[in-house]
Amino acid sequence: MVMVMGDQLDHDAAPRLVLFSGPPGVGKSTLSYALARHTGWAVIAKDGLDRTFESLDASAWSPLTAYHLMFGITDLNLGIGTSIILDAVFGKEDFRRQAAALADRHHARFRAIVCRCGNQALWQSRIEGRPYMVAGWTPADWDEARRSAANYEPWSGPHLVLDAVDPLEHNLDRLLQYVAE
Repeated sequence: MVMVMGDQLDHDAAPRLVLFSGPPGVGKSTLSYALARHTGWAVIAKDGLDRTFESLDASAWSPLTAYHLMFGITDLNLGIGTSIILDAVFGKEDFRRQAAALADRHHARFRAIVCRCGNQALWQSRIEGRPYMVAGWTPADWDEARRSAANYEPWSGPHLVLDAVDPLEHNLDRLLQYVAE
């Protein structure tokens, strides 16, 4: 239940549920980790959960399993007043509505961030040269990123759009201002 405004902590603020959404390679993890460093809030990254399932050779695992686990962990933490950052594609409106409902149930402030890259050549170079954020996990390649973007449903609710074309510092400033509102 910590809110960072500049260098000042506000312990009386309602918890936040910040959801990062967008196709692979558009800066979700970079921004979600930066937000976590600024606020001390926990990040639940779908890639990390997928990597764990993969390493366990969980036969019943499906990519949707990680979303359900993310929501369970989020529900627990919002219930004790802890702010959470979710990092995943969230390409389907149904999952976005589930996240917003969790925030509403726990009287948390829901903030949706849609990450994109307005320059296709830059986006492809980001995909091909991005660092491995989760040890042992192979991130989506360019074909998978384009498939994900093609199946990405438009947002219907309030959200902030951040474009990877803009400098990271600019996007982080906009992000911090948005979650503080």
